[in-house]
Amino acid sequence: MTLAKSVTAGLATGARSFSAAALYTRGEPDPSRLDRALHHRLVRRSLRRSALVEVVGDKLPVAPARTERAGLTARTVLGAATGALVAARGGETAWRGALAGLGGALAWTFAGVRVRALAAERLGSDVPGAVAEDVAAYALAFAATRR
Repeated sequence: MTLAKSVTAGLATGARSFSAAALYTRGEPDPSRLDRALHHRLVRRSLRRSALVEVVGDKLPVAPARTERAGLTARTVLGAATGALVAARGGETAWRGALAGLGGALAWTFAGVRVRALAAERLGSDVPGAVAEDVAAYALAFAATRR
């Protein structure tokens, strides 16, 4: 179950880079130093603002492709990191969670581009697909980070 949550965190991160990381910081931190640091008020605020900027910025025509180097790097690193955090919180080894999160992030990063392009072609606009992806990303992030 824990590795499934790590994959789910990765999927969410593949859709919206900051989704799982931002929602991971809900609630009380675990006793580990890293978890306490992530739950610090300034870190939480920064992650949540980054997530909001990403949701808005994704709809802009100047938004870079998620498969370009910067977007792909952010998604893979954050997917692996949130996968590891979710796994460790659930008693699984962090490296296995990182691999699961990385796999989920890569899967959505590349599949999401194709699905969204098909939706835009059928609907005549990218916005409905983008909004549906927002909803899916945050639903997955919530499920992955829920205790």
